[in-house]
Amino acid sequence: MVFELVEEQGAVAPGKKVLIDVGPAPGAVGLVSASVLIESKKGERVLRVFSPHFPQVSLIDNEGVSSLPVVELHQLADGTNVVILTRNFVVDSTEAGEAVARSVIERIGLNEVELFLVITSGRFSGTGDVYAASNDQQLLRRAVDSGAKVLSSVENLPVDRLTASLMRKAMTSKVRTLLVLADTEGFLPDFRSAKRVLQFLSALLQMEIDTRKLDEEIARQQAFLRQMEEAFGELGEGERREGRPSYI
Repeated sequence: MVFELVEEQGAVAPGKKVLIDVGPAPGAVGLVSASVLIESKKGERVLRVFSPHFPQVSLIDNEGVSSLPVVELHQLADGTNVVILTRNFVVDSTEAGEAVARSVIERIGLNEVELFLVITSGRFSGTGDVYAASNDQQLLRRAVDSGAKVLSSVENLPVDRLTASLMRKAMTSKVRTLLVLADTEGFLPDFRSAKRVLQFLSALLQMEIDTRKLDEEIARQQAFLRQMEEAFGELGEGERREGRPSYI
């Protein structure tokens, strides 16, 4: 199958770089982390990939703005040679995953990637911790020293076909690869888990990350959840006083 990819390219900085791959996952932890990181480090979009073989839907964001499924690559500034790969949909086609992986690798050069980071999330332990696994023991020790716990096993990794393709290409080329899994309940965008991931990345990559806007989102979300808990508590108490059954 031939994939007709449309690319809008900018400039990727030369030299050894860190590639961070982030896809949709429970709690949107990776996507929130990537958004904060791109804004904090003045990231510039250098690649957009569209394809007629992506899901033919129009995605609507929280502000009612529609957009097509797209894969994007951002180059961070502020002296950090880090590129971040994101998308607003799950790549569930093996062919699409392989095609986009080739496009990304051709753009940045796999031989120039000194570290490949995969950030994802899922319901794992209920502790809210950050877990890590790697093909390099020294890198895994660095991850543990940066605040992660060792990911011993997981039945189904919450990654899509694009991530799977990139991981396979990176590991067969002996690129140091680190899988980072954030534990989350996954019911709402998990801003607190995203903050923990950013703290981990800050320690691992030795970079400062501005999380002030994220802290404001965390405070608003916690206030909203408290209000909801109080409202449901008052509703249940009123039904008990009136002798009515309470339904869930």
